[in-house]
Amino acid sequence: MPSNVVALDSSILIEHFRTKNKDNSLLSHLISKYEELCISPLVLYEILVGQTESPVFDSNAVLDKLTLLPFGEADVTRAAEIRRTLKKKNKLIDHLDILIAAGAIVHDVPLATLNRKHFEHIEGLILVDDEGSLP
Repeated sequence: MPSNVVALDSSILIEHFRTKNKDNSLLSHLISKYEELCISPLVLYEILVGQTESPVFDSNAVLDKLTLLPFGEADVTRAAEIRRTLKKKNKLIDHLDILIAAGAIVHDVPLATLNRKHFEHIEGLILVDDEGSLP
């Protein structure tokens, strides 16, 4: 993947959908800063499951602008390794978060999230900071 690409966790999208002033959302900042934004199919799943029948936002307008990362055996294998490591450290997180992190690692893209606590113990995962910058 190019160096100007970042993967999004669902928390980034949810914050954007819920905020009244979209220009102040981290997603808006990331759009202006990065050439390409992508999501795991699992993030898409989380967003679609969370939608109500009459959403107050047009999620499709946002989702259509995002690249969907491939998801396959390498992602699942890496996720299993991550889960074993986190379990040994007594730092387990939700399965979907593990799979999302694994996808970012496998596809060599940093992950933007508002839930850093969920992801900070995953070795090899690069997290975008709260300002949208890389470490």
